[in-house]
Amino acid sequence: MADKKITLVIPRSKPRNPLLVPGLTRRAGPHGSTRKAIRQKMRQRTQQSLAELLNGDKAEFEID
Repeated sequence: MADKKITLVIPRSKPRNPLLVPGLTRRAGPHGSTRKAIRQKMRQRTQQSLAELLNGDKAEFEID
C-alpha cells in the first residue's frame, strides 16, 4: 500500500472582490441639506425663471 499515491483535490475559493465589501458596508447619509444642494436648487430656479421669461410665459413683475 505504500506504493499507491493518493491525490487530494482541494477546491480553490474564488478570488475576493475588493470593491464588494466596502459597497456592502456603505450607508447613505442625509440628502438635500447641504449648501451644495441649496445652491443647485437656486441655480435651477434661476434657469427656469429665465426660460419662462424668455418664452413669454411669465411677466417681469411676477419674478420672485
